[in-house]
Formats: sequence, C-alpha cells, structure tokens
Amino acid sequence: MTRFRALCMLYASNALLMAVSSLTYPVIPLYIVGRGLGVALAGFVTAASSLVSLVSQVLWGYVSDAIGRRHVVMLLGSVSMVLFSVLGLMLAGNIYGVVVSFILLGFGGSAIGVSSYALVADLNPGELGKPMGWYWASASFGWAFPLLFAGFLLRCYGIISIYVVVLVVSLALLAISTSLSFLLTPSNSLAVGGRRSFSAKPLLNVLSNARFLVVYISSLLFMVGDVVKNIYVPQYYAYVAGLGEETATTTLSLASWFEIPAIIAISRLLQHGNTIYIYAFSLAAMSLYLYINTFVESYAGAAVAMAMYSMVWASYIISTSVLIVEVVDADSRGTALGLNSSSFALASIVSNAILGPTVEILGYTQLFKTLSAILFITCLTTLTTLRSLLKRQDAKRLKA
Repeated sequence: MTRFRALCMLYASNALLMAVSSLTYPVIPLYIVGRGLGVALAGFVTAASSLVSLVSQVLWGYVSDAIGRRHVVMLLGSVSMVLFSVLGLMLAGNIYGVVVSFILLGFGGSAIGVSSYALVADLNPGELGKPMGWYWASASFGWAFPLLFAGFLLRCYGIISIYVVVLVVSLALLAISTSLSFLLTPSNSLAVGGRRSFSAKPLLNVLSNARFLVVYISSLLFMVGDVVKNIYVPQYYAYVAGLGEETATTTLSLASWFEIPAIIAISRLLQHGNTIYIYAFSLAAMSLYLYINTFVESYAGAAVAMAMYSMVWASYIISTSVLIVEVVDADSRGTALGLNSSSFALASIVSNAILGPTVEILGYTQLFKTLSAILFITCLTTLTTLRSLLKRQDAKRLKA
C-alpha cells in the first residue's frame, strides 16, 4: 500500500509538472508571435529555455545518482518552481520578465522530471511497462487539460492569468514533493537507493554504452519533430491555415487526451524483445505525422492530425522509458534518464535557433516535408543498428 501511495504521488507530480509545461512551452512562444515580435524571436527564447533544461536535466540526473535520494532532488525542484512562478507573476507586465521566468522554470522542472522518472524505475525493479505506462499517461493528462483553456486565458486575460495558474500548480507540486519526502525517508522500509559518492563513473558508463548512444541520437531527431509539433504546427494552424490561437492550443490538447488510452494500451503490448520494434514504429509514425500536416487546411484536418499524434508519442515514450532502463545499470540510471530527457531540450535549442529563420524563408510546409524524410531514414537506420548490436551482445554471452 505504501509503494502504491508513492507511485500515485509520482504520477500526480508528473501530471502537475506537465501542466506547467503546457501552460508555458507552447503558450509563451505563441504570445511572443501574437504580439508581433516575430517567429525568430520566439524560437530563440524557446531555445534559451531549452538550454537551461538541458544542463539542468543532466545535472539533476547525476546528482540523484550521487546522493541516492531522488526525492530530495524533487523537493528542491519544487521549491525552485514556486520561486520562479512568483517571479513570473510579479513581472508579467514586462516581456523581459515573462521570458526570464519562462526560462528559469525549466531549472526546477528538470529536477522534478528526472528524479520522479528514475523513482518509478527504482520502485519497480521488475516489469516496467505498466508503471511507466501510467506515469506517462498522467503526463499526457497534465499536458492536455490546461490546453483546453490556455488559449482562452491568453486572449481574454493576458499572460498574467497564465502565471497565476502556474503558481497554483507549483504550490501543489511542492505539497506533493514534501509528502513524498516523508514517505521515502531512510528509516522507512520503502526507501530506495542509498548515499553514494560524486564521481565520473555513471556518466562514463552511459557515454560508452553503444545501445544508449543509438537510442539517444535517434531520440534527439524524434524530439526535433516534437518541437515542431508543439511550436511550429500550432503557429501554422493559427496564422497560416487561419484556424486561430484557440484552435491551435485546443488541438494540442486533443492529441494529449488521445495519448492517455494509447499509452496504457501500448504499455500492455510491450514485451521483452519487441521494444526496439515499437521504438522504430514511433520514428516512422512521427515521419508520417509531419507529412500529413502539410495538407491541413481545416478544423477537421487539424483534429485528425493531432489525434494521430497520440500513437506517435505513446509508442515513443513507453519504448524509450523501458529501453533506457534495460541498457544501463541501476547506479547510472538517473544519469541515463537525465541525458535521455535532455534530448528534447537539446533538440529545442538547436532546432529553434535554426527552424525559426527557416520558416520565415521557406515556409511551414517545406519544413514539415524535410523533417518527415529525415525521420523516415532515421527509423530504418536505428532499427538496423539496434538489431545488430543486440546480436553482438547475444554472441558475447554465448562465448562467455
């Protein structure tokens, strides 16, 4: 029962963390573009936010391995999010204040995300499919719900209303993290991990792992597609297809609502031996999703495309969650998960710095087509490479 309570807290914290992300990551760039400050500026601001997240995720993942108390990292992240939410609320009338708060929220969010992610794996040393399924289903719910009203709040009450909600959610995160800290105290039988030491070994183990590197590099390219889905597809719907800001954010929400049953279903299909095939499917599905968006001109088309994305994300997030845990040892788990989580931030940094100006030169549809082709090639290359590495590993075991 105590383990169940801890997992429920982790699922709730993930939902709340994703709620903050859905209220800021697609909305702040939309706000910048809507104020006439340009797609390129919105891209660079998002890239700066992602740079903070990139460094933070790797740092917090490493720290959680080193101290062996991931719930402490969660608590520190929650305190940071409350402080930066207050900053955003106080400076909401100034575009620079909005940008600074948006960027800094990623620091605290990274601590919560990486530590809770690793804790789910720590608490479930056996079968990971179902626990990870519920973990990411809660994330999809947290992402989807605020997007139902985010566009309305932005249009009717301005950016200050967004930061009011972010502050409330951050306070709820702090309450959950505090409760979890008491539940996972060293004196409790549920305590996981143990105090270790700061060394380069976890990072070196991960970076020398060929299978991890293949997954990481292909995940990076997948995440470029996810950046496009969250930033450039809504802009395309709102300002090129002429569907409006509210439709753009609502369709993002629609995708996440469909993700919930899709994630649960795929988590039950996942078995030892088929993980790499489900992962390859996610890359191919992302390629198809991007190509389909080049034909969207109506509300119905936008809804169909975003509903399709549920299978793209569900297959990706479940397969990578299990793959990473399978290919690294427990002592390097936080570092590996932190690095893998950072693939979105790194993709956002690089892609937003390039894709914003590219859109202004070539247009949205040409961007979608180019990335679609790249991801299809990535799918074929990744599947071939992972199968080859798996055969080599099996051959070594037989010789041993």
